[in-house]
Amino acid sequence: MPAAVPLTLTSRSPWTDDELDVAPITTEVSATLPVGAGTAFQAFADVARTPRWLSVVQSARVVRGDAHGRPLLVAFLARLERATIGYSLEYRWDETDLTVAWSSPEGRSVHIVGDVRFTPLSARACLMHYRLAVELPFETEWSNASFGGNAAAAVACEFREYLRAIA
Repeated sequence: MPAAVPLTLTSRSPWTDDELDVAPITTEVSATLPVGAGTAFQAFADVARTPRWLSVVQSARVVRGDAHGRPLLVAFLARLERATIGYSLEYRWDETDLTVAWSSPEGRSVHIVGDVRFTPLSARACLMHYRLAVELPFETEWSNASFGGNAAAAVACEFREYLRAIA
């Protein structure tokens, strides 16, 4: 089993204050899910299936994984209102605490950082705590307008619906 990794949300901007015209969007949400924490963690860990449940993601390709089969680096394509953007995320996994953290590699123009924790409530329910910060080098709208207001809430809602559909 991988060693525990502290999962804290950090903010590291690839731009200086003069270069950043758009403030980062940071959102956070807790939501009850209709499955056990281990099941939710395993479904979330299947990063290649993210486009099946997250409407703004067109594709997810695992570039590098660890010895346990967990993705370490994933390339994504996401839909904006009038364009598609590509970005990569590096993942850190803690199976003991059922937590995942991710961030864009240093020096990328699209900077995303976040984490999720699944806390057991019962054998068939858990609490998902999800945090996300997004910095784009330009101002735009997402293809799904709900992501502009509270991206974390939109992700949690779509993940909950996905879990209901596969349960």
